[in-house]
Amino acid sequence: MASDVTLYIGPQTAYRKFRFAEGAEWAAVRSQIRAAIDAGKGSIEIPWKGDTVVYVYSPHLMLSRVEKSAG
Repeated sequence: MASDVTLYIGPQTAYRKFRFAEGAEWAAVRSQIRAAIDAGKGSIEIPWKGDTVVYVYSPHLMLSRVEKSAG
């Protein structure tokens, strides 16, 4: 699993960026994303600066990620 992941949520012109350096933290968010995609709906909770950001997944929510492996 990648050691450094950047997750982008939203369209290219107005996205929100989240970085995950811990594999366990990314795995928890990734499993929520996978479950929401498989169900076609659901919520994705992302820890951010002591708070939790919640996105409600739909097929129209744009998600992309960049993974960097430990080299």
